[in-house]
Amino acid sequence: MEAKPKPEKREVEFYFWIHHAIRKYVEIVMDLILIGLILVTFVLIAKSIYTLWIGLYRETNIHEILSEMMFIFILIEVVRLLIIYLEFHKVALDAIVEITIASALRELILKGVLEVKPLILAVVSLFILILGLLLRFGNIRHVPGEVFTKYRPFFRRKEAPGGKP
Repeated sequence: MEAKPKPEKREVEFYFWIHHAIRKYVEIVMDLILIGLILVTFVLIAKSIYTLWIGLYRETNIHEILSEMMFIFILIEVVRLLIIYLEFHKVALDAIVEITIASALRELILKGVLEVKPLILAVVSLFILILGLLLRFGNIRHVPGEVFTKYRPFFRRKEAPGGKP
């Protein structure tokens, strides 16, 4: 039998190395920006909870209290969306659709369903129905098991002379 010749080892062009290095640092910068957005969203959640707590002791309209609660749920969904993007580097369309539905419902609650014109109420209802159908039948659900993340420390510890870190 003839031995197969070994494939030649190709050298990578220099500009491919530059692309790889730049992409790595851009991803690090994007991750830092996402972490900053998550922290800002947590601050907004804390501010909204504080506003809600203060609003409970004053004479407040029930629409404002419900709207503030819906806003907290929306911010929680935004944090979930940012964490999914941070982990998988993919946009979760199902989370965006859920945030949009919650935002539309929040606006209806804030204005009061009885105060909204019937045409606008019908359009918003149709909009929510279409988004719900997209969410149910659009095959846009994010499946977290698609990508398995492996923990790899950014900074590696140097091993001690005895072979232990």
